[in-house]
Amino acid sequence: MFTEELKLLEQYLKEEYVAYEDKKDIINQLDFSNVEDFFIDVTAQLNKLHDPHLRVIDKLNKTKVSILCKNIDNRLFVEKSIHPEISNGAEIIKVGAYTISEIIKRDPHLLFDPRPERYEWHNVFRKYKTVTLKSGEEKTVFIDTEKELYDQDYIIEDRNDYCFIRLPDFRNVNALHELIKENHDLLKTSKKFIIDARDNRGGSDFAYFPLLEYIFPPNYKIDYPYGLTFNYTKKYCEQMIQKVDKDLAVMDEGETKEAFKAYRDRMKAHYGEGLVRFSDDNDPIVLDGIAKDIQVIVLANERCGSSGDNFVSTVKESPFVTVIGRATKGMNDYANCGYLYLNEQFDLLNPYSRYNGLDFGESMALVGIKPDIEVQWTTEDLKRDVLMEKAKAMLGL
Repeated sequence: MFTEELKLLEQYLKEEYVAYEDKKDIINQLDFSNVEDFFIDVTAQLNKLHDPHLRVIDKLNKTKVSILCKNIDNRLFVEKSIHPEISNGAEIIKVGAYTISEIIKRDPHLLFDPRPERYEWHNVFRKYKTVTLKSGEEKTVFIDTEKELYDQDYIIEDRNDYCFIRLPDFRNVNALHELIKENHDLLKTSKKFIIDARDNRGGSDFAYFPLLEYIFPPNYKIDYPYGLTFNYTKKYCEQMIQKVDKDLAVMDEGETKEAFKAYRDRMKAHYGEGLVRFSDDNDPIVLDGIAKDIQVIVLANERCGSSGDNFVSTVKESPFVTVIGRATKGMNDYANCGYLYLNEQFDLLNPYSRYNGLDFGESMALVGIKPDIEVQWTTEDLKRDVLMEKAKAMLGL
């Protein structure tokens, strides 16, 4: 089954995947001989590479996973739910026909991360489809709903004693830029900030650049010791040039638009060249900020990834910022993704850039960006927002 799709997949891993040379020993040992459920079986194999940006996308699946879960001591709890019959804080005692301990032994690769406190449960739920609550009720996890499990709205608001900023992702560059502009006076005059980047699902680093002005002091230099290597294949260049042109058509004039143009022009210049190593990416960045005598608390967790990783890593450099919570997801050893066609239902999300720091033993895979103050998750988080309370206390609120 899936003969043609698996041939394409193997071809993409060798020709398009920027990490092929780094991971070819593992890739050559992946076993696709018994693929029955394409999404689940291929996902379990690809997860052995521990690259969160490399994954199968199901284009036809219209249902949504309805719960986010955290496990502790082989017990699984619902951290957030949009399921009409599963409440926040509920305990799950079985997934499919198996106990939580049995699932952990059966499906380590679907859980992705080897550390129990960072297990990812959504693909396990997709495989087994149902969960049994402690009450004995069995529920289907994937449901058809208009509700969203993850926050969608960017928020910048005055909460009297502090400025609250919520960054659920960095996907809509123009929307976030506009919100930052609208709140210039608030951002300029506030002395205390709480920035919630928990569960940030990434997007474009360009989205958060204007916010840095309010977080960093004047003429603050950030060093980047390593650049990136891009795999400029024809497929990637054609796809990304087309995408960037669409973004540019609706983007206001300014530094961000010029950066997008430079990104597109570099891709055109290296069209189809394959691996191209850059050193100019590691030039220091000078941030001409306006921040002075402010306090900024940034909340982060293990579901903050991709551009979320980069945001936390960048703001951590500011002398005014303290990051609290848990280490971010750690997605950017390999990043800058494109979509590769497998069949009418499935695509492969494939990273095309490689962090050159890997050559010097620098990696964020399975590590993430560590907070300044670590606050481990406990069942107390099911009852109240522990991180938010700690942030307010640190600001003297």
